[in-house]
Amino acid sequence: MVKSLNTSVIILGGSIVGLSNALFLAQRGVSCILIERHPGSSPHPRAMGWTHRTMELFRTVDGLEAELKAFPSRAAGKPRRVMTRTLNGKWDEESHWTTTNNEQGAGSKGGPAGKGPTPTDFSSATPVEALGIAQDKLEPILRAKAISLGADLRLGYTMTDWSLNDDDSNHSVSLTATNSTTGETLRVMSSYLIACDGANSRIRADLGIGTSGVGHLRTMYSTLFRCPSIEHQLASGVSQWSIKNDDLEAFLVTYQEGRWALMASNPAHDSPNDDERKTLIRQAIGDGEIDIEILAHGTWALRGAIADAFADKTNRVFLAGDAAHALPPNRGGYAANTGVADAHNLAWKLAAVLAGRADTTLLRTYEAERRPVALVRHDQIFARADYREYVVGSAWLEERRRSGKGDIEVLGDVAMELGQIYRSGAVMAGEDEGGELALAKTPAEWRGQPGTRAPHIWLKKEGEVVSSLDLLCGGWVLLSKDGSWKERLGGVKGVKYVHVGHDVEEADQGAFEGAFGIGKTGAVLIRPDGYIGARWKESTSLGDVKQVHKLVRYAFS
Repeated sequence: MVKSLNTSVIILGGSIVGLSNALFLAQRGVSCILIERHPGSSPHPRAMGWTHRTMELFRTVDGLEAELKAFPSRAAGKPRRVMTRTLNGKWDEESHWTTTNNEQGAGSKGGPAGKGPTPTDFSSATPVEALGIAQDKLEPILRAKAISLGADLRLGYTMTDWSLNDDDSNHSVSLTATNSTTGETLRVMSSYLIACDGANSRIRADLGIGTSGVGHLRTMYSTLFRCPSIEHQLASGVSQWSIKNDDLEAFLVTYQEGRWALMASNPAHDSPNDDERKTLIRQAIGDGEIDIEILAHGTWALRGAIADAFADKTNRVFLAGDAAHALPPNRGGYAANTGVADAHNLAWKLAAVLAGRADTTLLRTYEAERRPVALVRHDQIFARADYREYVVGSAWLEERRRSGKGDIEVLGDVAMELGQIYRSGAVMAGEDEGGELALAKTPAEWRGQPGTRAPHIWLKKEGEVVSSLDLLCGGWVLLSKDGSWKERLGGVKGVKYVHVGHDVEEADQGAFEGAFGIGKTGAVLIRPDGYIGARWKESTSLGDVKQVHKLVRYAFS
């Protein structure tokens, strides 16, 4: 028997990116059904670190940030890594993810007695901190939150077929999925489909969308285990070890709560048994007799592959997460975290279109904005020391050289995380913009440039100190110190005016103008995702409101 369901958006894939799509869509009141073939999270934790930007996005969901910060086994900040022949041997100097920018403080030597480096300082750029929570611990929290907001999550259902109709009806996409335990079959009809079905995405393949990038480099064999005898090593604050000796090249990481993982690229053969896995772990630790408990194991492909398109030609089917950009795990958080940002970017646009407030042309800006971000992150991963040696002699690197492209400049941590810029029809270019824009700058360097994330400053609201970011991500917002902007916006439906100096006060006098790069009569228009859609450094005429109308034509019909 087939059960028929109707919804606005189907989400295929219920890992971290699929759950983020369900979360952010449900937050905006969008009906969505998530289809996931597994009954729960993968037994292997996979991702561990959630960046400042991801935490900013989770902060917009009522109560979620507090719940994550209260999680008992979380780790604050970004992971620290050293290189060594074995875990129990002498450690080399601590290695940094970014080593060529002035955001990074001078480091001290690593090792059990080392104090570690001075980390990149994000405190002036964001009100949140990055958190380390194993993915299999984070996903249940997101599931519960998405369900509480109205998302329909169907776990244990495997897609068997899907189709895309040629018309623009409300049921342009259909998908059939069957529960492997109960045998129940669902036929879901929707207006849109978001494919979060992984690096080997069937949806992407069915659409005929290819990929570019370094491609497949090697297969990694991952083993999750417990070994209480090595827990004392965590006292150093280091949580990742690059292991390289005569017998083994591997990567060792802790997932907290007594769980560790070894990722090796050169096991004895393609299907090692538990005894062989224990031998590899003991080689990495440097103790041939130590007790090991195997918890889970699996394989994953070390690859860099960016989809040539992030949507089909009708803009009814979208790719997100690994389906759009398969990137190896890295200390910058450019893999899973990039997918979380995909979900947030897509959610507000789908919500506006489905509510009839926006023209469907708004959906074209998803690919225009998110694909360049993925391309930059791909290149940054393979320009850094952690992965640089993997692409030596690769076809990708040779092609770059043949085409005359120079070496990839390593960009700073804050710039990469909080300062990549969007260029699309949903951004009005700045009046002072000229020439080619940088791939990324810090918020302080952009100073309110249209297409960048709105900067964080501290404000006083009703006796409480809040971040400027807390005023955003609900809808369109116009900020100004000039009260005349409220009257000018009288004809623009759906834009909230915040009068700085009246509705909110600056914690530090002049911080608003300095951070946003405007004068006392200027204004900034912030999109529902917290990005700056337009900026007027000064108010010169009542004609400015026509520019507001021009931009938000994407958001209000």
